[in-house]
Amino acid sequence: MRRINKTSAAGRTAAILRGNDGTSIVLVTIIAILVITAVVILRMVTSSLLASSDKQYNQDQAYMLATSMGTTIDNLIREKVIDLTTYSDQSGTVILDNHPSKLPNAHVIVTVVPSGSGYIVNIEAKVARATYIYSAYYSRAGNSNNYTRQIL
Repeated sequence: MRRINKTSAAGRTAAILRGNDGTSIVLVTIIAILVITAVVILRMVTSSLLASSDKQYNQDQAYMLATSMGTTIDNLIREKVIDLTTYSDQSGTVILDNHPSKLPNAHVIVTVVPSGSGYIVNIEAKVARATYIYSAYYSRAGNSNNYTRQIL
């Protein structure tokens, strides 16, 4: 049988565990509780980080969707494909409402509201629970049908 040096920490621990029957069960239980707690904490931290990254990803997608649609609408107004003078409803006229099957998990609504001598174009993009609203004010440049844009 091997002789244990009782002056080292391992030696003292071995002597305590050999002398007391219930101590080893208590020590194993404490170690198991610590390991399980560490696993639960690690799981909660990773799920929290993943949820945070998903939220940021959806916000970025909503921003890109709204600004991209804003650029497209601006080009259509400049090329006179969209004539803003036809929209006179003060509550806002919806000029685009995408079908959810075309953009899964995303929804875009474009409305035009007359305001003073110009028009406000609102683009609301929703991706999952994230929403981004892009607004631009268009006013006529003189007596022509050309519009200048101001992003609100």
